[in-house]
Amino acid sequence: MSNSGNLFRGPAVWTLIAGVAIGAGAMYSTFSPRPGTLAITQPYVAAPHPVAITKSGSMAALKELDSAFATLADYAAPAVVKIVSQSGPSQGLSGMVPAHGGEGSGVIFRPDGYIVTNDHVVGGFDKVTVLLHDGRQLVGKVTRAEDSDIAVVKIDAKNLPTIPFGDSSKVRPGQFAMAIGSPFGFESSVTIGHVSALNRHNQIPDPMSGLVRVYPELIQTDASINMGNSGGPLIDVDGEVIGINSSILSPTGGAVGVGFAITSNQARLIAEMLIEKGKVTRAFMGVVPDNLKDFQKSKLNLTTGALVSDVASNSPAEIAGIKKDDVIVRIGNIQVNDQMDLRNSMLKYAPGSTIDVELIRDGRHKTVNVKLLDAPKHLLQQQSTPVQSNPQTPFGDNGKMPDVDQFMKQFKNQIPQGNGNRQFGPARLGVQIATIDETLRKQFHLPPSAKGAVVVAVMPDSVADHAKIAPGDLITRIGTKEIASADDIKSAMKGVNWGDRVHIKFSRFGANSAYNQEQDLTFK
Repeated sequence: MSNSGNLFRGPAVWTLIAGVAIGAGAMYSTFSPRPGTLAITQPYVAAPHPVAITKSGSMAALKELDSAFATLADYAAPAVVKIVSQSGPSQGLSGMVPAHGGEGSGVIFRPDGYIVTNDHVVGGFDKVTVLLHDGRQLVGKVTRAEDSDIAVVKIDAKNLPTIPFGDSSKVRPGQFAMAIGSPFGFESSVTIGHVSALNRHNQIPDPMSGLVRVYPELIQTDASINMGNSGGPLIDVDGEVIGINSSILSPTGGAVGVGFAITSNQARLIAEMLIEKGKVTRAFMGVVPDNLKDFQKSKLNLTTGALVSDVASNSPAEIAGIKKDDVIVRIGNIQVNDQMDLRNSMLKYAPGSTIDVELIRDGRHKTVNVKLLDAPKHLLQQQSTPVQSNPQTPFGDNGKMPDVDQFMKQFKNQIPQGNGNRQFGPARLGVQIATIDETLRKQFHLPPSAKGAVVVAVMPDSVADHAKIAPGDLITRIGTKEIASADDIKSAMKGVNWGDRVHIKFSRFGANSAYNQEQDLTFK
């Protein structure tokens, strides 16, 4: 049965049919009076509508606002695209994975065919097709920034309509915001709301890729965002992009008025780097930055700067003498106004370069020299702010909903996508892992003789999370397979299905301690 047929099943349709039946009955009684009753012959006069008695000045303002929103949608919609991603059958962790796909949105960044979207919309698929507003369908080439959840899709087209990216640092809570995209496949859908808050941050496990995506700065909005809106623009009343819609917070999987967008400044920086270099190169300093709270600014007599909330052991920052609670105000020639300036400076300076870092400690300015390192993929999480504590699990609105039946089953069981749910897709341990290198040995106090795969992130509510496996643990055996590298984990998991009980062995090391643990895990 086709997806369109599936959409019209369920109690909502019966409610609609009942309403039509009642309306038809009311019409019949109006024109066919029962015997013995007097037919109504007087012409019907409608009661004054509340809007009609509004003061003329107020009504004019309301109509002007109404027209402004419609004009804004007309202006922006041609630059918003629908994206369909597809992959054929492939060998997965527990056997053959059938053909799959998903849908999302994007915004035209340059008239020569560059489109900005979320990486979780297009990353890892065999084929990505862009549906333009004028009806054309073009295959695109994807360039990814996985850790930033931004991707660029290039299509062979010219003179495309665009909308400018605005300065998201000037966005204020309370201002109007419009989201445009393709929720559930419905192209050019427009929703209107407000900017609810700024500077939200989160880490969202993506079960489709196994990554834990880091979002250090998000705009919160109550403009309705659903599956398929991801990658589409959040715009202001000037018609400028202020964010790329990326995720929602929901206990059910549908929009409840809490959506999040990656800031336009961040999306533009990443997109330009992807277009120019074909990849994102990030240096590593080894600090966990945070924004200064108002009371801290007052206490320190500062208006700008990024607070160092932690320093990684044996990192370039620690070696240079940077300490917890320092306030960094400048990196090289980049003025640090907030934590995002510090993070983005790692995109602008090359690994291996030595930069001077100005900081404030105990009210005194101090400058230190820091030699930056390459940022190993598994250490990118170290520069993130800890995950927010929320009553429900936030999830990536990746729009990967090619099958309506599958979505309705997920919706019915209130399974938020991205919560590590066990029973959906291939069996997963729920960890992000890496092969041992010298940086990891120092960070997690691993002895020179240690062999195995290092856990660098654990997905909340996963099998590993329930087994109390933590970052830094060294997995050395799964089932009967000895683990010596990250690739061995994938190999060991190939024969594991949901419901299986598997023996696992792992070790944990401290500065002066170590212990081994073995247990049976049930994948449920």
